[in-house]
This record gives sequence, C-alpha cells and structure tokens, in this order.
Amino acid sequence: MITVALTSLGFCSLALAGSAFSALALYAASPHCRWPRLRRAGRLGRQISLVAAVAALWLWIANLGIATGVVVMLCSWMLVAIALPLLAAWHRPAQVMR
Repeated sequence: MITVALTSLGFCSLALAGSAFSALALYAASPHCRWPRLRRAGRLGRQISLVAAVAALWLWIANLGIATGVVVMLCSWMLVAIALPLLAAWHRPAQVMR
C-alpha cells in the first residue's frame, strides 16, 4: 500500500513538473515574454511546449483516469500560464536598451 502511494506521488510530481515546464516553454516563445534571457532561449518553445504538454497529459491520465487527468492537466497548466506573466510584471526585469 505504501508503494502505491509513493508511485502516485511520483506520477503527480512528474506530471505537475511537465505541466509547468510546458507553460514556461510556451511563455518563452511568446512575444509578450518580459524576461530577455528566457525569450532568447524560447526559439523552439512551441514545439517543446507541445511535447511536454502531451507527456504531462499522459502522466496525469495514467495516474488519475481520462476525465480527471484532462481536468487536472488543464488546471495546473493554466495556473502556471497565468502566474508567469504576473510574476514577470511583479519582478520588473530591466528594460532592454534599443
């Protein structure tokens, strides 16, 4: 019984990290990204985001089932996708000189 809980915790942690990485990669590819260092690294962000989102969705579905996995994936992905611009606005990175 303990191994099932640890396996489930491992699946959820890995799926949550995949969801967060997917949202971060998509934000890096966005023209609205306020962090210059992240923007430079985000050239392949859309493709990386798609692969990470599919992997995270597969992990959520494998752990929780189809309906619950899709809902939890979308909720965790959107939470990070909303938090990144808010964090960037709060952080106020230095302006790039033109």
